[in-house]
Amino acid sequence: MENINEEANLREYFLNLLSKSEIKVPDEKITQMLKFLELLYNKNQIMNLTAIREKKGMLEKHFIDSLLLTKVINDDEKSFIDVGTGAGFPGLVLAIHYPEKKFLLVDSVRKKIEFINEVIKELNLQNVTTSFERAEELIKDRRESFDVALCRGVANLRIILEYMIPFIKVNGRFLPQKLNLNEIEESKNALKILNAKINKTFEFNLPESMDKRIIFEILKLQKTEKKYPRKIGIPSKKPL
Repeated sequence: MENINEEANLREYFLNLLSKSEIKVPDEKITQMLKFLELLYNKNQIMNLTAIREKKGMLEKHFIDSLLLTKVINDDEKSFIDVGTGAGFPGLVLAIHYPEKKFLLVDSVRKKIEFINEVIKELNLQNVTTSFERAEELIKDRRESFDVALCRGVANLRIILEYMIPFIKVNGRFLPQKLNLNEIEESKNALKILNAKINKTFEFNLPESMDKRIIFEILKLQKTEKKYPRKIGIPSKKPL
């Protein structure tokens, strides 16, 4: 009985967060996302997937945070790569939300990818593949093959640009999620070298904590030179 009550309370809390954020998610997808939450919460007891330990915090700071991208993603964008996906954010949440779109989730930490594979199997998701290959290796077969690249938080923007821009098609978009605007100025040189530009900046607030969230829309203008990304370690040691 307690479990049923908890499930009902979490669903209500999630629906409330979605409503405050003005995000629409059909019932069956909410059920899948809550199942993903349960798997994440249980696995997080034995393996450090997220520093957020309680379910309500996970719903706001991982699930809603990921779903903010639905305000920016276009209908005609069909193929996505999420590098440094961790426990599956934002890519796995978006894959549940958009079963008609294809997602490749990448993280070099093998245990995290193994967890994501468990969730994919449990939820019977048909539109997600995973890889624990490093971006520098993965790019060899995937250069300029995605409509959209995703990346939440991780490295400084001018470093992550060198990894992400080569994956997307010309006129494709990179939609990094950041906490502040400070990195724009120092990224100008990298954007120029990689033939990309920041087209728009979207600012949101999470519905409960009111924490600020920023999504940059970075447009790829021309093909990327084959020499990018450079070899492992160089982009972070000598950023563009």
